[in-house]
Amino acid sequence: MFIEPRKLSTLKWLELVLLFIGLPTVLSVFLSFSIPYYLLHNVALANELSIIVSIAVFALSSYALRNYLRSRNALSPLVGRRSFMTMVSLDDEHPIDGELVKRIEDSLRFVDKDTDEYVKLLAMIGIMNLRNAVAYGDRNLYMKAKGYLSMAEEAAGRVNVGEETKLLMGKLRLKVEEYKKRFNTL
Repeated sequence: MFIEPRKLSTLKWLELVLLFIGLPTVLSVFLSFSIPYYLLHNVALANELSIIVSIAVFALSSYALRNYLRSRNALSPLVGRRSFMTMVSLDDEHPIDGELVKRIEDSLRFVDKDTDEYVKLLAMIGIMNLRNAVAYGDRNLYMKAKGYLSMAEEAAGRVNVGEETKLLMGKLRLKVEEYKKRFNTL
C-alpha cells in the first residue's frame, strides 16, 4: 500500500513559506534589533541579538512549516519525485508504530471522501489496527479495524474503486474473519 503525497502548487507553497517563515522572521529581526537599540542605545548588542533571534525564529518556523505540510500529506514543489511510501502487510505480526497510524488517520480528513484513495486509506488504517491488535492482543484495536473495514465497504459502495483497493479490502475482510474467534466477537 502506497501513500502518495500531493504536490503543492508553487504559488500555494510560496504563500505558506511567507506565512510560516517570512513574516515571523521579519518581525523577529525588527523587534530584536529595535528593542535593544532604542532601550540600551547599543548597536553592537542589537545586531548580535537580531542575528541570533532571527536564526532561532527561522529554524522554528521551518520546523513548523514542515510539520504542517506533513500533517496535510503535501510536498513542496521544489522536492523531486519523493514519496512517503508505507508498505503494509497482513502477514507480518510486528506492530506498527502508533504515531504512524495516528498520522495517517489525521491525513484522512484531507482526502476527498468520494475517491478511491479515501477507500484505500480506510482499508490501510484497518490493516494497521488489525496488525497492532494481533501483536498486542488488544480487542479494542480489533474492533477499530473492523470499524474501518465497514467504513471502507460503505465508501466503496459510493465510489468506483480500483483492483488494488478491492484486493486490499478483501485481504482485510479475510483476516478480520480469521481473527474473529481469537478476539471473541460474533
